Amino acid sequence: MTKVIIYGSPNSTYVRSTRLACEEKGVAHELRAVGSNTIADLKTPEHKALHPFGRIPVMQHGDFTLFETSAICRYVDEAFDGPPLQPADLQERALMSQWVSAIKDYMVKDMVFDFVVQYAVPRGPDGQPDLDRIEAAKPRIRDHCEILDRALVGRTYLAGDGPSVADFLLTPIMHYVGNTPGGMPLFEGLDNLGRWWGAVSARASFKATVPPSLEHATEAA
Repeated sequence: MTKVIIYGSPNSTYVRSTRLACEEKGVAHELRAVGSNTIADLKTPEHKALHPFGRIPVMQHGDFTLFETSAICRYVDEAFDGPPLQPADLQERALMSQWVSAIKDYMVKDMVFDFVVQYAVPRGPDGQPDLDRIEAAKPRIRDHCEILDRALVGRTYLAGDGPSVADFLLTPIMHYVGNTPGGMPLFEGLDNLGRWWGAVSARASFKATVPPSLEHATEAA
């Protein structure tokens, strides 16, 4: 069987999402860096031949190349044998697609770029985290978490009976938020979200894909 190759950094939430899908499906894959995984490396002609928008992840499977995280996850699910990564029920599958869109459209900016990245790659005054941007993001993140908590009433996962593409997108984001200064209080009192976190973080796929930046972390979402 031709091995799946995933191009990108292990610290990228989107790259980790595709790796979670591979691990859950039991698909052997190789994580391959794009140069030194810098922004400049993503803009080279060589990489843009794989991803014309100069982003990650990119998947190669034999002579087939695919970019965009949710597309890669769906391909992995449908191209290989193994546990399903998308609900069979039409309405549950639609819920999965709903959450995939909501996470990318509404949550990523607030949780990742306006919060996590501000600490990981500080660009505020004197090279420090932009505290005004961080504090402004916190109530929006809390709102997102409360929405998720309500959606998880009576559920273990966002859609269907098992983890799906929606959960794979959300898991790496929440892992980073929970390990960012001031992140844990944003989850206080959200028991349904906490139960979801307990389920996803206990899975072998989660442990197999922990990024180097979180290998020694003590906190989680």
